[in-house]
Amino acid sequence: MFARILVAIDDFRHSDPVLDLVKEVAAEDVTEVRALHLRVRELSGYRWVSPETRDQASFVAEAATFELRMAGLAAGGTVRFAAVAQAILAEAKAFDAQLIVLGSPRRGEVLARLFGSVTQRVIQRSGCPVIVAPRRPRAGRPPVASTSAPGHRS
Repeated sequence: MFARILVAIDDFRHSDPVLDLVKEVAAEDVTEVRALHLRVRELSGYRWVSPETRDQASFVAEAATFELRMAGLAAGGTVRFAAVAQAILAEAKAFDAQLIVLGSPRRGEVLARLFGSVTQRVIQRSGCPVIVAPRRPRAGRPPVASTSAPGHRS
């Protein structure tokens, strides 16, 4: 049983698996959950810009908090500017989290090896357990069937 869970929400449209996992792991009236959304800054020309507005970033944290509260959990949300992996770890330490829940990496294996993976960095550097929510197939897409089975003909 975990008393404090930090859940990192990247994009609310893709947060269902992460929030569902938190609801399964958390215990009502026992667990306190903090939804963290990181507002990423990118270098554009000679200045740093964010691809989302302050209101959009607040909506992500508030929507995740609302969904967790509707499930009966004590939840709060916050938005931070920062490098993603370091910010998640810093927030977990400040919140005294006993568990961190992340979504599946978005980059494929090759890109993750070339440019790194936030999920992998958090797993390697975290002082508490980290759970990675499984990726769900996109709506409208049938599951991919394996065609490499012996005896399979095209």
